[in-house]
Amino acid sequence: MALLLTKRRRIAAVTATVVAVAAVATAGLLANMDDNEPHYRGYLERIGGEEEEEGHGVEGIVGDPESESSEILSSITSVANARLAPYGSVAAGQLSSSLGDFRSLASNGSSWTEVTNLPYDADDPNYRDPNFSNSSGGSGYVAGRVTGLAAGDGYLFAGGANGGVFRKKLNNPSDPADDGQWQPISDSILSLSTGDLEYHDGALWYATGEANTGATSYVGAGMFRNPRAASADLATAQFKDSDRLGGTELESRGINKVRFDDATHWAYAATTRGLWRYPLDASNRPVPGKAWINIFMPNPAADSNISQPYKNIVNDVAIDDAGGVLANAAWRSGDASYNGFYYSRTGAADSFAQVNPQGALGYQQVGNTEFAWGTDAAGKKSVLYAVVESPTKLNTSPMSVLYGVFKSASGTLAGPWTQIADSGKLQSSGSALSGGNGVFYRPGVQAWYNNFILAEPGHPDHVWLGLEEVYETNNGGTNWTTPGPYWNFGLKCWAISDAENTCPETTHSDQHSVLTYEGRVYVGNDGGVKSRPINGTVDKLGHANDWANHSQGLGTLQYYSVGVGVDPARGGYAISGGLQDNGGSLLRGDRKDNQGNTEMVSPFGGDGGDIIVDPRNGCHILDEYVYLELWMTTTCGQTDGSKNAIIDLAVPDTNPRFTAPFRAVRGSENTGDHGSERWVAGGNAIWTHDLAFSTTEEQAESLANHGWTKRATLGTAGRMVVGLDAVADPAAKRDASKDVIVAAWCGESNCNSGGFSRGVQTNFGGSWHELDMTGLPSRYPSAVHIDSVNSSSATVYLVFNGYNRRFIEGPGAAQDHVWKGVLTKDGGVTWTNESAGTPDVPGTDVVRYGSKLVVGTDYGVMVGTVDGAGDVSDWKRIGGVSGTTGALPLTTVFDLSIGPDGYLYTATHGRGVWKTPLSRL
Repeated sequence: MALLLTKRRRIAAVTATVVAVAAVATAGLLANMDDNEPHYRGYLERIGGEEEEEGHGVEGIVGDPESESSEILSSITSVANARLAPYGSVAAGQLSSSLGDFRSLASNGSSWTEVTNLPYDADDPNYRDPNFSNSSGGSGYVAGRVTGLAAGDGYLFAGGANGGVFRKKLNNPSDPADDGQWQPISDSILSLSTGDLEYHDGALWYATGEANTGATSYVGAGMFRNPRAASADLATAQFKDSDRLGGTELESRGINKVRFDDATHWAYAATTRGLWRYPLDASNRPVPGKAWINIFMPNPAADSNISQPYKNIVNDVAIDDAGGVLANAAWRSGDASYNGFYYSRTGAADSFAQVNPQGALGYQQVGNTEFAWGTDAAGKKSVLYAVVESPTKLNTSPMSVLYGVFKSASGTLAGPWTQIADSGKLQSSGSALSGGNGVFYRPGVQAWYNNFILAEPGHPDHVWLGLEEVYETNNGGTNWTTPGPYWNFGLKCWAISDAENTCPETTHSDQHSVLTYEGRVYVGNDGGVKSRPINGTVDKLGHANDWANHSQGLGTLQYYSVGVGVDPARGGYAISGGLQDNGGSLLRGDRKDNQGNTEMVSPFGGDGGDIIVDPRNGCHILDEYVYLELWMTTTCGQTDGSKNAIIDLAVPDTNPRFTAPFRAVRGSENTGDHGSERWVAGGNAIWTHDLAFSTTEEQAESLANHGWTKRATLGTAGRMVVGLDAVADPAAKRDASKDVIVAAWCGESNCNSGGFSRGVQTNFGGSWHELDMTGLPSRYPSAVHIDSVNSSSATVYLVFNGYNRRFIEGPGAAQDHVWKGVLTKDGGVTWTNESAGTPDVPGTDVVRYGSKLVVGTDYGVMVGTVDGAGDVSDWKRIGGVSGTTGALPLTTVFDLSIGPDGYLYTATHGRGVWKTPLSRL
């Protein structure tokens, strides 16, 4: 989950301390950096959200390679805890039941249209701010995170982290322009979260449930196999619910790997809750009507204990030539009760024994591990490789958590193992994470999150390794190159001007999946899919100059937000949004004929969080990097790199959420040009900004706190705003002190399950106070909407998240998600449940349009009718059932926005941005 952002300015010193479960990182000194060199800003996902972890604090300056790996805790838990808190485990069958309830809602008859269906160019030279853009970094066209790859019968398949499976015909693999178009093929099934993809026995196996234990990893609905994959209708085949193998045994689990034993006829699944297998017939096809069998659970009692969700994670499984089963079971930060390697000669239940590896690989440091076989010309599995994360290093907060890359020449788990690479060796192999860029941030800093290893079939010494970058060895690890460096910034070939930049295109960062097919190697990462010849060419630095980009048209973008405004220069409407690991996007129309949108570019780099777009001028954009580090442009971010187009308006909050909320104060006027509404932002405190889009660069630099004024502070330092809305007094549109603000918050410990609490704070009535939450769910209050305000009362709607995220469930389960509150001037409130007729699905956002209340969920969008008293009834699903024409894909809705063009927009976290007419609600 690397965030890529250049920042070319001198920093005298940066000091950052972040407290995690046992991780403290301190940033370093960049005083010697020349103003003409890039200064990088971003974060990388290094450690994860265990329920014991503490709050993070906030760096004085967000970013830089030195502090990237220290900005992780909130990034992991901020999204995760919306579904996690308080804590627990989702029972098998919960997903099917809840989704069935959602599907049973009647449709309102409207249709959705995909908006972000143009190629997304991260390197457009016209949107190249020298401080805040990733443009010129070398990623080219990008898509969202790809966690599974497979190929067969001339087709390439890619699995989006939360976007499902896409297929395209490989007409000319070396030139993706000649290929067929990417087409989604799994929109009709229970889950679009991808754990793994494998092409086997003439069929495509889809393991649902991303299992890298990252912030936005969602549990799946089991294993699906498309039985028609090799038939004549491969070009049109679609997954169906009936393609699921077994029942609900693998539901609500993440599946990291599926592997096959064609000698003894089993399919194996390594999951976040144990190792499982399914019987195959003599032709190595699934035996109909069978169930998945659990064969290994390191801590069986913990599987039903809602307070111990990390006790049974199996990261990988491999099968030797004798039918023996190798497994890595480990929690990334270490668990003495089970972390390590295991082996069974038969794979039968209760037959697994822990193995003490010999040689350079000691079991004490074995964390998340991926295996790969090196096979000889006859196909014999002669060598075993492993890339291993170190819990010891993770817990002592080093510059890398990579234990190393190891080789067992005997092909056994016992070894003896030889170390063939470590972080330092990879750093000197042509890595972009070297020199000044690797002082505090080195290869393998995210080894628990992004890792793969693969040997070329028939050539056991030819190995590809994926961490943040792509590495390669042709001699069994004696020497390595970096064909896919993290980025091109800082390399000798790089220049911000295309005319002077001689660097070849590289891969996006954070590698998750790898595949060889028809003479090429394919890699899937946080930016989509790229490929190159198995024996490709490199430049003198060892960087590949022959990557082909397959990300164009791959609709897996993971949005956090969306905003829409009139495009004054080109006509039509400009559409912006914040993305996981792919910056802030901007969709614009053609300046000549104003017919539709013709380019999709990235004015803002890094990650993207919340966003505000001026509806009267879509080139006025306030974009969030992380932690209320806000960046503003009033020119759509257009620049060739010779001048700035973006200014820094960071909020100096002590403890904001990773993607913290900020909003335009509805009905207000800024006190500058009065041409746009002022803003409110929420972290540990609540802040307002009077100047908004009228702010000049000089004001941003000279005003205290970049112009932000603190209005209130939440009760304790561990609390943070997660839902926010504000309206102005119609009689005092420019007076922020007259605004009515409602802020939903959660805490403590960064909204994690340990000490979890939640509440709502408001200033309605004249003074700041907490609302009584009696009777409301003990869940994460993800969104709030102020519906009306008068002299005696105010009406608000509050939406709660939960039931699940990955493997989590617990107190507050099965409680309703939509509530109305009527606030009185004396600080009182009356809550009523407005959820009758809605399914038990996590709620994410809420807006009102006319007589309709619209609620975003993990499965789509619902709409209810509001009567004169504010009560909501007659809930319907917006659009048809996922997989049908005009339906919204079955992925998480993160944000809803009412556009000035008469459309409701929704930002999905896995399938881009979609719209539907407001008139049809």
